[in-house]
Amino acid sequence: MKAPVADKRVELLFEVGCEEIPAGMLPKAEEEFRTNIEKLLTAESLSDGVSVETFSAPRRLTAWVRGLPVKQADIETEVTGPPKSVAYDSVGAPTRAAQSFAEKQRVHVSDLYLVQTAKGEYLAAKQVKLGRTAEQILIGILPRAVHDLTWPRSMTWTGLDGPRFIRPIRWIVAVLDGKSLQVSVAGIAAGRTTRGHRFLGSSAVNVSNFLDYEKRLQQNGVIIRPTKRQDKIAAELDAHAKKGSYSIHEDASLRKLVAYLNEYPTVIQGNFDPAFLSLPDEILITVMRDHQKYFAVENKSGELTPHFLAVINVGRTRACSSRAICRRAVLLAGRPEMSARRLFAETGTRYIRISARQLPRQSGTYPHHWPVVDGELVQSGHGPCPRRGGRSRRGTRQV
Repeated sequence: MKAPVADKRVELLFEVGCEEIPAGMLPKAEEEFRTNIEKLLTAESLSDGVSVETFSAPRRLTAWVRGLPVKQADIETEVTGPPKSVAYDSVGAPTRAAQSFAEKQRVHVSDLYLVQTAKGEYLAAKQVKLGRTAEQILIGILPRAVHDLTWPRSMTWTGLDGPRFIRPIRWIVAVLDGKSLQVSVAGIAAGRTTRGHRFLGSSAVNVSNFLDYEKRLQQNGVIIRPTKRQDKIAAELDAHAKKGSYSIHEDASLRKLVAYLNEYPTVIQGNFDPAFLSLPDEILITVMRDHQKYFAVENKSGELTPHFLAVINVGRTRACSSRAICRRAVLLAGRPEMSARRLFAETGTRYIRISARQLPRQSGTYPHHWPVVDGELVQSGHGPCPRRGGRSRRGTRQV
């Protein structure tokens, strides 16, 4: 036997696709997205027995709502009118007061009835407010769930009067019970077409429900669940550590951050100049962790090795070229920082970074190699400083 419509439960898949969101903002946005949807469903009496899960990746926020009723329950209320003595005359016929009450409640006089109250018998009528469908309700609340997300800053991409979000919204997916939901967010009409990985997947992936969505995204280079990305990273980090006979300098916050930095994380090993091992471990670890988001590795004695583990956003087929890129990134971005810190460690002289606006004004450009003299400027690897009014360059200053 077919279940009554009122008892039927459906599933909602809702995705907001945009440009890359800063990884540090995603965990909070993911939780707030879930809270917003639950709060709005509760306000519409659609939350009983409903499960809301949210997921995020650099280019998307996704909500999976299960057990959603197809419509609100009808609400029956009782409205009291005039007292019996006013509603009926001496022979029991309804008076003009009773007829007016029936007209106001949009019912027939014969549908009116008497109820006993503390003040005596009064005329009453039943009113039934028909519940709206889930589709009607979702069209109104889903844009609000997105709009109510709070960010440290937001931007507009269609004009000052246009929608605002942390990054420009590019596509919307809204599928209710296998059918596209006719909703619009930030001026973009929803459909059932999402996008895969920027380099590994297709730019048009059709989906019918959440499980289909998750499977097809996986085939197109996106692992939608952050926990699965973290598990993949952990397994590959352990595999590299076992293969190289070293251990990983543990950093739980970095593990979480790189999981939100990548849609399809892959761990690779890289190397750096062993000469930098003369620096204190804290300096090397800080440069790798804060500047490059790399994991430092240690040998069995607990000493750092001239290697690092990087999490990249590509598959194994591109790992070789990415390994070279990561190593060059360490050399280019890390060498000036490490060199300055090594100088401090060896001489006790501390250097701080300054901008071109703090440099003394003079015509021409500064020499490529600035002298290291008390109170004078030293070159930090960023090249000549431009003329006044030019683009800012960073240098270092002895203090």
